[in-house]
Amino acid sequence: MRIFLLPLTTRQALVFCQRGVQKSNAKPTIVDRVTARAAETWAKWEAADRGWRKTVVYYGNQGLQRIPYQEWGLKSFPPSNPKLQAEQLAQGKKFDVVFPGNVMHKDDVPKVLARLARERKQLHWNRFIGSMVAMPLCIPFALVPVIPNFPFFYAAYRCWSHWKALKGSDHLDFILDNRLFRPVSPPEIEDLYEQVAPDAPDFTFITRSQVLDGSAPPEQIILPADSHNLVAKVTRVPELSGEVERAIWQIQRQFKRDKQQLEQKALSQPKRDSGNAKSKNKGQ
Repeated sequence: MRIFLLPLTTRQALVFCQRGVQKSNAKPTIVDRVTARAAETWAKWEAADRGWRKTVVYYGNQGLQRIPYQEWGLKSFPPSNPKLQAEQLAQGKKFDVVFPGNVMHKDDVPKVLARLARERKQLHWNRFIGSMVAMPLCIPFALVPVIPNFPFFYAAYRCWSHWKALKGSDHLDFILDNRLFRPVSPPEIEDLYEQVAPDAPDFTFITRSQVLDGSAPPEQIILPADSHNLVAKVTRVPELSGEVERAIWQIQRQFKRDKQQLEQKALSQPKRDSGNAKSKNKGQ
């Protein structure tokens, strides 16, 4: 098992766990079988030329694209359980955390991992409970003929997704607490960042207090939008192409929203100032 820590901006980084190869004689769990069956059904629907299945796939993929990339990262970790933890402690093997040392300081590696593992734990727990509550409320939609009960399936999927992210955060937390990780900066990862972002500023771990008091430097993108395929090629992890592409797309949308909010705030400020000036003149 390897953990990839790839800076996306000067403040945000993608965390992805590449799991080890499963033993050929290992029996798949119920969750694995259900997940495989769902993926097979989704692939068949994607192959449809037209109809409601094609429409569902289109809007479904848009919805999946909007799930926070941090949640996808936590879901990439194997679910934590006592048996797995005991095995990892008994082996005492440290997992490589692959990061670019020419863009990111080694001391920031555990800080970024700890933030992902601990700050989102309560969020996923709350939304897991919320999705569980929503599932029974969606059952009446099954009375609609022909079309499946999509509200129920969506609530069930989000319930499973938050549970998986929650268990992934537990696993990452366990790795950090027991120091079962080893930061490594391979030359090929450093060369990757040197190639796609030669003039980009370095990643800096920013605390919440720095953001609130305005002392944090402006956030800038490090990985360009078209670098996702190269990342997958260099790391030899095909899944990273989609993960990086989704994460950068979400960050660009976030930057765009923040810019629009600042522009709206700037436009409304002169109106307030002129209003205050008029009231002062009347008072005189």
